[in-house]
Amino acid sequence: MKKLNIILSSALIIMGIAGCSKTYFDVNNNPNSATNASPELVLPNALVGSAAGQITGFTFVNEWLAYWCPSGSYAISSTDLSTYKQTTGFGDGLWQGDYHNLEDYDYVEQSSISQKKTFYEAAAKIMKALVFQQLVDMFNNVPYSQAFQGTKSIQPKYDNAQTIYETISLKLDTAVTLMQRADAVGSNTSDVLFGGNNAKWIAFANTLKLRLLMRQSEMPGRVAYIQAEIAKIIANGGGFLTIDAGVNPGYAANVGQQNPFWSLNINVAGTYINDFWRANQFPITFSMTNNDPRYKFLYAPTSSNDTLWQGNVIGSATNHAANSSSTFGPGVLKSVSQPAIILSAAESYFLQAEAALRGWLTADPQVLFQSGVQASFTYLGAGDATAYYTQSNNKNTNYAAATNFNEQLAVIIKQKWMAENTVTPFEAWADYRRLGLPAEIPLSSSPYTDVLAIPFRILYPTSEYQTNATNVNAQGTINHHTSKIFWMP
Repeated sequence: MKKLNIILSSALIIMGIAGCSKTYFDVNNNPNSATNASPELVLPNALVGSAAGQITGFTFVNEWLAYWCPSGSYAISSTDLSTYKQTTGFGDGLWQGDYHNLEDYDYVEQSSISQKKTFYEAAAKIMKALVFQQLVDMFNNVPYSQAFQGTKSIQPKYDNAQTIYETISLKLDTAVTLMQRADAVGSNTSDVLFGGNNAKWIAFANTLKLRLLMRQSEMPGRVAYIQAEIAKIIANGGGFLTIDAGVNPGYAANVGQQNPFWSLNINVAGTYINDFWRANQFPITFSMTNNDPRYKFLYAPTSSNDTLWQGNVIGSATNHAANSSSTFGPGVLKSVSQPAIILSAAESYFLQAEAALRGWLTADPQVLFQSGVQASFTYLGAGDATAYYTQSNNKNTNYAAATNFNEQLAVIIKQKWMAENTVTPFEAWADYRRLGLPAEIPLSSSPYTDVLAIPFRILYPTSEYQTNATNVNAQGTINHHTSKIFWMP
């Protein structure tokens, strides 16, 4: 793995993923002097990078999981995302972007320890857990224990993915303990995620840990471990997220300062510039069939007919052109200054609902499910969800209509999938690989697919084969359709 300067701007992280320009969150101009930066200066930069990556890094997930489709103005090819094909170049920007981001957090953590800044040490541990989980969920075994040793280990070994999960779970416990200390004091200016609110950080850490544990639900022999770790969460008393965890450093209508999803679609002059991505027809049809108003908030009507919402089909050679297919709607394109969501309240409730369904939490899964649906409606601005989730006999929307475990799990994950649309799409891919749900996700109609299946993982990147060949080759032959992430059944 390339060893990069400890502090990198969020712009560089985004550039590695999506080719964006330099932003005003760069904390230093001379990387060789980076160690002079304080944790308070580096943390917001790192948080901005993490948030940007959730959208700019996972456009492929939005296509694979039936949220977005290319405009019919672009012809399908033998190499586009609808083929499910990969080369080792596919995930290079993702890999380097995440490790750049992690080096920022590692710097915050280490400098905070030496400077006795407990709040920033805890925040860095929590964010490192989030990014390492993301790396494991894409690549499985990755460098962890030797990842930030500089010249001591310029070719870091790959750690076992399950061991990484277990280790970062313990790190989250430590972070919660640190955040509960009286000397854990942050700043509302340097903490652009929670404004220095320790209780929110603790709930965030607990929710991240629950996500780690629920990933392992289908692994043989893990129930006792999962239950014991959930018991630790309950014992710390911090609860789970009830709000959207969104980064906002002061996004504004200036070059390099816009919310990352906004800037993907609308320039500083207010002109819609995204001619490529359009709605996928599947969630529009699902919404219309199930009396779900959210499609009107996720997507906009076509520019040629303001009463028509129309999407495209992944891999189709006859998709609607740009002016006759739906762009993104007011629920996800709220304003240039909207927060960039890292983990949604809806996801938190759905994680809890599944855990309760499995008997791992004592709360009522139906109540948690309904809270998740309402949180999604609230985020999108779609109003009261009660009529939606109480539709008589509708097993797609009403938990009470489901009569057994499989049906109840299916409705939880289906509504979680709907809530993750465009907001935090990576989670939908994880659930699909873990559970095969929602089972109705349409596969590509492209004639160029290598295997007609959503890939299990991302191939190790070209940069690793060039700079860390011994360790990456030790992982064996990797196939993106057959090589599983450790938690997959």
